[in-house]
Amino acid sequence: MSEEENMPAETAESAEAAPALGVNDLKLMANIIEVVSNRGAIKANEMAAVGSLYNNLMNFLVANGAVEVYTARNAPSTDDGDMGELPGEESDD
Repeated sequence: MSEEENMPAETAESAEAAPALGVNDLKLMANIIEVVSNRGAIKANEMAAVGSLYNNLMNFLVANGAVEVYTARNAPSTDDGDMGELPGEESDD
């Protein structure tokens, strides 16, 4: 008899189909949260829950060395490009 035949059916099935969630999946979730928040897809009443989840993800990823701690030097740019002046604004030129 092989080793697999000696295993109970439940154990053999769980070994084959065990769901896996890795650090890359967590990084992807954090990136998705950033994208949808930048696009305004999060309602005001959802912001606290989403922000809390994002903070937990980032704290975990930083603690495990998967991402660097954001500082002013390495923070992603939030500049959306030159949108021109708003009415009433003076140019610094």
